[in-house]
Amino acid sequence: FIFNDFSPFIRNVDLAVTNLECPLTIATTAIDKIGPLLKASHETAEALAYAGIDLVTLANNHIMDYGLIGLTSTIEACSKNGIKYVGAGINNGEARNFFITEVGKYKVAFLNFSENEYSTTHGKAPGANPIDPVVNILDIVKAKTTVDFIIVIVHGGHEMHNLPSLRMKNILRFFADAGASAIFLHHAHYYSGYEVYNGVPIFYGLGNFVFDNP
Repeated sequence: FIFNDFSPFIRNVDLAVTNLECPLTIATTAIDKIGPLLKASHETAEALAYAGIDLVTLANNHIMDYGLIGLTSTIEACSKNGIKYVGAGINNGEARNFFITEVGKYKVAFLNFSENEYSTTHGKAPGANPIDPVVNILDIVKAKTTVDFIIVIVHGGHEMHNLPSLRMKNILRFFADAGASAIFLHHAHYYSGYEVYNGVPIFYGLGNFVFDNP
């Protein structure tokens, strides 16, 4: 009912990746923040596994809406259902870890960054891997030494705008110059176009997939 005729497509690709925009938790104590607080049940991970999702990105502005408990319960729910994750952790070092997998004869690394809001980690604090161009570039360069392709997935930009800002375009092009093979941006909740910059496809917004919004 939820995924309809998308399910066969998702299941038949080599690796299916989606942004998990909220924690999967029964926690009721939310953090103090401006903006909506999002969460979903643990069973959501079962639905993602049923659909064929292999990897979720957690670096976004909602993953810490229900604190450390929300983050750890999300990781546990995904792991229980065989879903890998990238982009968040119990400290900055863990959040920076990139996910490496083999697709056919190629090794591919996924790096995931988020705009600095209430969810990002600094130092020993838990949370999402923040956009920090200097640090992000170092991680891209590091990943480049061990893999064939680097996929960078970024959560940032202006919500409800169907074109990227010049600031975000410059950052993503910078990532391309550093060695990213393809780059995906989300957060706007709009389809926001794409370009091929020096041979690197950059998608500035894919819109929503399953995201209830009255």
